[in-house]
Amino acid sequence: MPEVMLKVKIYEYDSPCGKLYLAARKGSLCLCDWANSKNLSDTLSRLSKALEVEFILPETETVKPRAEKPSKVIVSAMKQLGQFFNGRRKTFNIPYQMAGTPFQNAVWKSLLDIPYGKSVSYAEIAAMAGYPKAVRAAANACGNNALSVIIPCHRVIGSDDGLTGYGGGLGAKRYLLDLESPQQRLPFKTVTKKPVKKTTTAKKPARKTAGKTVKKTPAKKPAAKKQ
Repeated sequence: MPEVMLKVKIYEYDSPCGKLYLAARKGSLCLCDWANSKNLSDTLSRLSKALEVEFILPETETVKPRAEKPSKVIVSAMKQLGQFFNGRRKTFNIPYQMAGTPFQNAVWKSLLDIPYGKSVSYAEIAAMAGYPKAVRAAANACGNNALSVIIPCHRVIGSDDGLTGYGGGLGAKRYLLDLESPQQRLPFKTVTKKPVKKTTTAKKPARKTAGKTVKKTPAKKPAAKKQ
């Protein structure tokens, strides 16, 4: 008979910049990801296989059953996240479990070496992980980080100081960077669309000469010649 997979409940945490999904397996946090992440489905599938668990998404029914009491690690994670978003915590003290390839684990561990309030480029994080030529792969590893905020992938930005892709969205990434280091607000670049100006048909202005408006006057008819 196939082995019954461990069922792991996902809890919601409403941060100031978006909703986070939290889950723990055997006393260790294994998920802290953004609910709106486009990679969430792939992340849950990858973790399910690696950790041999079945994730239970938050209930969506109107009438919910009696709430299950969260584990100590979930309670601790929520408390520490609250302290972080209130500016009273810079590092986390939560048992967690990473589930990735040796390369991904090396990148994720290197993310923990980025000081609070600082940022590095993707090329720098690749070098920190010991793979200086694997810049694109390092960027993908950051995108596959299942422990956002706890493992601070938001501290990695483009080489031109641009805010590149982030699971929680660029707004959440900017919020986190500004929260940690408000003085760095200006250097970070985001792409914004310029508003399209409405064009209207306007009357041609009167011709100006030396700062004064000159009105055109009809030419006088020549006087009739006397015969």
